[in-house]
Amino acid sequence: MDKVCAVFGGSRGIGRAVAQLMARKGYRLAIIARNLEGAKATAGDLGGIVF
Repeated sequence: MDKVCAVFGGSRGIGRAVAQLMARKGYRLAIIARNLEGAKATAGDLGGIVF
C-alpha cells in the first residue's frame, strides 16, 4: 500500500518543508494551499503535477 500525506499550507514555510521531507521519505503528497503559484512551484520542485 502506498503512503499518502496531505500537507496543508504546503506552498511555503513549514508546510513546504514538511512536503519536501515527506516526499524524500517516499510519501505520495496532496499539497493544499491558498497560493496556487506557490503550490505549483512546490509540486514542480518535487516532480509532481498540479490540478
